[in-house]
Amino acid sequence: MRAMGRSLVLGIGTALAASAGLAAEATYVTGPVAKPVYTLVPVAERLTVGDVFANAAPEMKLVMALLIIGTVAAVAVWALSLGKVGKADAKGLATALGRLRIVRSAGVPLGSLGAAYVLFSSFLAISNVRPAPSLSVVAPGVAEGALAIMLGLLATTVAVICERHLEGRIRRAAA
Repeated sequence: MRAMGRSLVLGIGTALAASAGLAAEATYVTGPVAKPVYTLVPVAERLTVGDVFANAAPEMKLVMALLIIGTVAAVAVWALSLGKVGKADAKGLATALGRLRIVRSAGVPLGSLGAAYVLFSSFLAISNVRPAPSLSVVAPGVAEGALAIMLGLLATTVAVICERHLEGRIRRAAA
């Protein structure tokens, strides 16, 4: 295991040294490259979260809508279940906890699956275009994938917080 780790470090070091040498060689051959000047896009052309959602593929709109609905549903289930704590409604509380666990378990995988789908289809499209497009062409797809992951994490986080709070209330009421 130790030798394997050392060879991995040596391999990475060799790759970095080789890439630095290639970069220096490229600068020598082509001459010094002027630094690009970056400017912000005009406000009317800026990409927003709403634009990312509006321009998403129908499958991704469905995934994002499910994640948003799951987040809202987790809060609604939690709020409706708080009134049942301390009463003899164990079945209702168990059902509420089960629903919160479903949202908790499904949020991240669903968001990750959506992001993987978007990135995969984006990379397929990029590979079929010559010359290769710039990052500004790829950025909306990456933003769409990031939004799907963010919504998945949001749904899971909200469900976990609601579930833990409800479980704590149930334990305190039972004590």
